[in-house]
Amino acid sequence: MILVKSELTYSLWNAAALPSQRYPGGMLALTFDPRPRNLLLGGVASRVRPEWALLAGGPLGLREVPEPARPRPEWALLEPLSTGVCGSDVKEALLQASSDNPLSGLISFPHVPGHEILARVLEPPAPADFEGGQLVAVDPWLGCRARALDRLCPACERGFLPHCRWVRSGGPWGSGYGMHLGNVRGLPGGFAPRITAHASQLHPLPPAMPAELAVLADPVAVALHALDRVEGEPEMVLVLGAGTIGLSLALGARRRWPRAQLLVTCAWEHQRKLVESLPGLPLPPAPAAVLQRLAEVTGAGMVRPWRGGQWALDSGPDLVLDSIGTPATVELALRAVRPRGQLVTVGVARPGRAETTLAYFKEVRQVGSNGYGMTPAGHQLDLALALLEVERERVAEWITHRFPLHRWRDAFHAAARPDRSGALKVVISQERAARPGA
Repeated sequence: MILVKSELTYSLWNAAALPSQRYPGGMLALTFDPRPRNLLLGGVASRVRPEWALLAGGPLGLREVPEPARPRPEWALLEPLSTGVCGSDVKEALLQASSDNPLSGLISFPHVPGHEILARVLEPPAPADFEGGQLVAVDPWLGCRARALDRLCPACERGFLPHCRWVRSGGPWGSGYGMHLGNVRGLPGGFAPRITAHASQLHPLPPAMPAELAVLADPVAVALHALDRVEGEPEMVLVLGAGTIGLSLALGARRRWPRAQLLVTCAWEHQRKLVESLPGLPLPPAPAAVLQRLAEVTGAGMVRPWRGGQWALDSGPDLVLDSIGTPATVELALRAVRPRGQLVTVGVARPGRAETTLAYFKEVRQVGSNGYGMTPAGHQLDLALALLEVERERVAEWITHRFPLHRWRDAFHAAARPDRSGALKVVISQERAARPGA
């Protein structure tokens, strides 16, 4: 193994990745380009240390891309002001997805990531329901309307764009296809100075909500959709993980079921006070500690198998909300949940073995939750914005780090290592970056 000296590491770390192509009058955007050369460099570096996948020459870097043009009149030209760094962005940047991930068939490359977007309208769509200079939260999901299709598919008909059947369509923006802004070739996400979005994707901010909180609207909407997947009214809710999604799940659960007992696993000390303020009971993340605490709280009888951890036999939370989605958290959820309880999985991680016998034995209702859309109460992004307006003082603490675009490596470092940085939500501000070589 080659030991990289600190001085060399610093120079590589701060060197701008060379653009793969020049575009006259283009713009610098944070681009994920998985061509073999980039993957080889990033992959070798990440084997030494995961964060080294961010070194110059890897898949992710500031590269010159064409200025976005409005594909059709009903699209708007936007200037992103703040874009949240999602856990999915970090997994992509650090090459932590599995090579056989089925969703790779719904993404086109190279693309500009970033889907938690607060933006300013530069050129309103026509007909103009929006004004130049207006601030909006952007729903990144692309459905039939954005693809200029006259007839809506069944998913778009019911208002749930994440299941649009035309997700592999190149759309009016070019030859790229993808699920939402941030994973489509030729349709930049929020880590760019300018983007375009269909009028149906733009959501005005509530009048009393501080604009900077709009980057939380996407994760909160994801949480609200997960809660809508729950049947009945639980008496005890266990949330696994206290990142942005986990805290959003906990906040939404507290407001929806105010009498329910709320427990949340917290990996880091800085998450504990935020859980306690809901109020909720913070738990250590170790499975043995979680099961021991549940036994104390619920009086559940614990079974100790020949091998593996103990599990709750006759009691436990009615509902487990898993914001992490690793094999370990799925297994913990099944060990903890009461018989005939519910497990809603929101997070996604690399696949691996999980002991799932208890899913059948306890007759657990397991459902997945992906994205958000329309409900009888309104669009879940609008409902999230309304919740953020009401809870503005509490959720302001969730945004812990802000970086300009040219410091994107620092942003991803903070998001990837919350144990060191104390990060919850990391935000990238869209300051114009200098051109390559400047």
